Amino acid sequence: MREPSVREASVREASVSVEGRRGGWSRRKLALAGVGGVAVALAVGSVAFACTPIIGNTWFSDGSLAKSGSTGTAITAYASGVRAQKPFKLVAGTSTSPGHETHACMDVPEPINAATRMSNLRGFIPYTSGAVNRVPGEWQICFAETPLDGSMPASNPVTLTII
Repeated sequence: MREPSVREASVREASVSVEGRRGGWSRRKLALAGVGGVAVALAVGSVAFACTPIIGNTWFSDGSLAKSGSTGTAITAYASGVRAQKPFKLVAGTSTSPGHETHACMDVPEPINAATRMSNLRGFIPYTSGAVNRVPGEWQICFAETPLDGSMPASNPVTLTII
């Protein structure tokens, strides 16, 4: 087994490559914390089945990243840079689970449009519309790869505030 190597190091965050069981390399984030003047590297990770990795970006049809409206507001969104030729659903969800705040639409994803959309060869999902029927609050809108179990990739979300 090879020794871990630090790459892209910074004062607060470093990226480490670690050889896996199958000989492949995976990247893990490290948080550096000072304890009594000694820097301690703490691996920051999550259980694979409980995370929604972010791949690609979501956009509202007008190119904006945030909107507001009442329950039932109709939206239109598209995505770019997602995994090619995979099934996705446009969903509204949150990412409030402790330790998962940076994940996309992971908690309580609810489809906005019942149709499953296939991304094309370039990872593009065309305009998809639907009504967002969620309670007041801040909701993430993203394209989540199916099945909607919180483990599949989702596009970087846009925000819809239900007033």
